[in-house]
Amino acid sequence: MSAKRRQASKQGRHTSRLRPMLWLMLIVLAALTYFAGGFLRFASDVANLSAPQSIANVDGIVVLTGGEARLQQAVNLLRQGTDVSPGKRLLISGVNRGTSLATLAKITGGDRALFECCVDLDYAALDTIGNAKMTVEWAREHHMARIALVTSDYHIPRALVELSAVPDAPEIVPYPVSPQKLWRADGLPTRLGLRLLVQEYAKVLAAKARFATGFDIIERLGQRAGS
Repeated sequence: MSAKRRQASKQGRHTSRLRPMLWLMLIVLAALTYFAGGFLRFASDVANLSAPQSIANVDGIVVLTGGEARLQQAVNLLRQGTDVSPGKRLLISGVNRGTSLATLAKITGGDRALFECCVDLDYAALDTIGNAKMTVEWAREHHMARIALVTSDYHIPRALVELSAVPDAPEIVPYPVSPQKLWRADGLPTRLGLRLLVQEYAKVLAAKARFATGFDIIERLGQRAGS
């Protein structure tokens, strides 16, 4: 074989090895671009969330635990609502099993009688998936067609995704609570807020992928760890 042919053959093998790497790089770049663009839309949507002026037309209120500000806001809404509609109730979902109604009433400065008459505690939910299931069960039990959902603003999108996947879910009125430590005065997220937004966006994508494919990677990893 001549030197030219050997050189051409060597170049051909080199090109054939580079081609899959180039395709892989293009796929990774496209995935990163998609993630970045989706994240910017997600962050913008969260930043533009605002609480409704009134929730007088809802049948009940649900608050997902995870922050004292959420709980305080939900109790305030319940107190206002029961003045108008005595039958209105509040579900606190994802409560630690060692926490009682009396403790929560003390933490929020609420009326103990208000808690005893109109507050239900959900000890079963361990995550947002559980929150969604228990919320729908509670709404069905109390014949509620429309409920207000109180949680942190960055958590609203994933909570809505999980609730939409539960059969017979009631109509949801989002009531976002914005943690001050997550947002700067100019409306941009703090370093902590940015980290939480990225984590939450990844969880939203994982939830949507789970519904689209029926494959729950978190559950599978948990099963492997347990075995």
